[in-house]
Amino acid sequence: MKLDVAGQSALLKLSQVDLEIEQVKNEISKAINSKELSEASAKLSETSGEVLTARTSFENLTMEARKADDNLHLVEERIARDSERLNNTSSPKDAQAMQSEIESLTRRKGELEEVELEVLDRLEKAEAELKQISTLREQLAAEVSVLQETIQAQVDELKTRGRKLTADRETLKSKVPAEILDKYTNLAAKQIAVGQVQNRACSACRMGLTASTIDTLSALAEDEIGSCPECLAMIVR
Repeated sequence: MKLDVAGQSALLKLSQVDLEIEQVKNEISKAINSKELSEASAKLSETSGEVLTARTSFENLTMEARKADDNLHLVEERIARDSERLNNTSSPKDAQAMQSEIESLTRRKGELEEVELEVLDRLEKAEAELKQISTLREQLAAEVSVLQETIQAQVDELKTRGRKLTADRETLKSKVPAEILDKYTNLAAKQIAVGQVQNRACSACRMGLTASTIDTLSALAEDEIGSCPECLAMIVR
């Protein structure tokens, strides 16, 4: 199979460009499927769920505290009302009944005050927990955003490089005859398709070549393409 030196150079460069294109594709895939971003996103999602739980707990306790406060105010109003009636009554019997009710309401007030204090303590802790987990979520969201921007910039750069390589590939293909290009395409689908003799080995498969093989390849005409006996890659000058 014959190809002039310029064509052989283009063929070798085409092989190198195809390897670079494949590398770019792999790097894009690796960037898009970033393990770091995946882990950060999972942590953000988990933390978002914790924020929702903490907010629900805080809102429920807020309602509970409001209810406890309302109950306490109702008892305090009843005590105030009964105390006023007690001060204005002239009936010993009514006074005794109202005094007994006031004492019962006072005990109830003490119980409600304890309940309110307990709820307010829980509410304070729930609010602190909500603030803490919300702050963590904001930090994680910022980290994910930075990672996404960094990855997008990397992908954009790789795509730009890929477009240039693709354009170079088309230019190189135009310098290689169709018959040789077909053989190259078939080989490239399975392996590195083009190599040279470097340090007594095939640069495509890195296998050492015998002295007789090297002599045979060296004896080929300048415009003749050789073949590696190990990997069948096309050997060019």
